[in-house]
Amino acid sequence: MSIVVPVYQSEKTLGATLSGALTQTYPDVEVVVCLDGPTDRSEAIVDAYGDAVVVVRQENAGLSAARNAAIEAAGGELITLCDADDILLPRHVEASVDVWLRGSPRSFVSANGLFLGREGVTGRRVFDRPRADPARQRMAMLEGNIATIFSTFPRRMWEELGGFSTALNAMEDYDLWLRAVLSGWQLRFVEEPTALYRLTPGSMSSGAERMNRANHDVRRRLAESGIPLDEEEQAFLQKTLEGDWAGYTIGVAADALAAGDTARAAELLSRAADVSPSDRRLRLKAELLRRVPVTGRYYRRAERRRLEAMAR
Repeated sequence: MSIVVPVYQSEKTLGATLSGALTQTYPDVEVVVCLDGPTDRSEAIVDAYGDAVVVVRQENAGLSAARNAAIEAAGGELITLCDADDILLPRHVEASVDVWLRGSPRSFVSANGLFLGREGVTGRRVFDRPRADPARQRMAMLEGNIATIFSTFPRRMWEELGGFSTALNAMEDYDLWLRAVLSGWQLRFVEEPTALYRLTPGSMSSGAERMNRANHDVRRRLAESGIPLDEEEQAFLQKTLEGDWAGYTIGVAADALAAGDTARAAELLSRAADVSPSDRRLRLKAELLRRVPVTGRYYRRAERRRLEAMAR
């Protein structure tokens, strides 16, 4: 079992990340770090751990290339991801391997996590939607990412799919999980939060416009990949290629609500629901805003509380 950690300009968080990776309850865990050309103190911090970690050094080539290099150097047949600003809790690997062993060898595992803000753990889960029925997992993954970055997968899945795409500068994990599920790999889940996802101003998941473009790139690459899709899947993929990512549209709707434009927010949420049909809450929220506009005040307060909690 290998935990891979790509590192670039991570001096403020790296110590906690490596300490978490090195204190897992699962026996015989290898920690592999790829130093992706950092210019801060990250390299010195990694070197201070000595032989406790395996180190790969390269010029800056981006997150996907760093993950691929770390996996290439890893000795484990199972790979666990951990970014350099996140923290794996002690049972993370143990819980993930246990779920994987109870499933098909052609499966991978995604664990839940809790958001970590500036003032500590917020209590909010990284993935808070109902899990997709296994029979609809392919369509659910086409709608949007139903896995988290806290995933564990067989090395041969990474090899079969050609690794993380270096052509993407965001959503490269979603790209791999999407291609995996559509290529016959089953996604299994650890429901309990076993990791902490750090919220920082410069985190890769920030920047709605950039994420919207990346989502479109992921879908365009899928359309060109030759992975077989049935008629329903092909039609849905084409539909999502013609519009915006649901997450982006939801964000624009939140801005409309904040500005007091309830009608615009309802329209945008309906549009998001069209490309995320399994999330019934979106459609319900849009209908409530349309039929009972006064609910806009409630949603504005709820959104403000959520943002304040995540910023703490």
